[in-house]
Amino acid sequence: MIRPLLTEFAAFLRHPRPMHATGLNADGAISRWLALSIVQIAVLGLVVMPLILAWKSAFGLPSPDAFEGLSPLALWGGAVLLGPVLEELFFRGWMSGRPAALWLMLAVMAGLALFAAFGRGKPLVAGAILLGTVVLSGIAWLRTRRDREVKAWFARGFPALFHGMTVLFALLHVFNYPQVSAVVLPMVLPQLWSGLMLGYIRVRLGLLASILAHVASNAVMLAAALATG
Repeated sequence: MIRPLLTEFAAFLRHPRPMHATGLNADGAISRWLALSIVQIAVLGLVVMPLILAWKSAFGLPSPDAFEGLSPLALWGGAVLLGPVLEELFFRGWMSGRPAALWLMLAVMAGLALFAAFGRGKPLVAGAILLGTVVLSGIAWLRTRRDREVKAWFARGFPALFHGMTVLFALLHVFNYPQVSAVVLPMVLPQLWSGLMLGYIRVRLGLLASILAHVASNAVMLAAALATG
């Protein structure tokens, strides 16, 4: 079963396209999700992580400090539960191409841009931006929730959107390191690989499937990191 899945995955990467996600209730969906999740975690743990550990050692790079100082409970809650949910909603929630998902994504991005420009350090302004984002998102969802048509422009642009967001997802993780430089860029290879796999799972099986795969991957990697120090 693995080989046909990998062939399908490779074909998707050559030309990503929006699909009607089957969800996890469809026949064979759970076994497909399990196989893809195993491949994602196995390649991450057995191929990608040894490569970046060798790179880290060769250049004397520090470990990422995104969760430094957190208690074990906060670490597991942030890295294994909250992080995957928020990242999948933001980076891959729009991949269905449904107008509601696209409008929600646009509203969130507009809210983040306004907060970055005007809201930092200003609680009242930040609160107003948050309220405006929620209201705008609610209106957009109510007006478009029944529309399931994937627009032609979205289908045409999907390959660039998919790969662009995957690269962005990976590059944002360079800020987990104390100093950002060109030599740190290979350290986000785990996020690049995971972004490709999770994106495919999201398009093929749905958002819940990609969230669960992300949770499982982070849980295994965190457990391995803690076990090995």
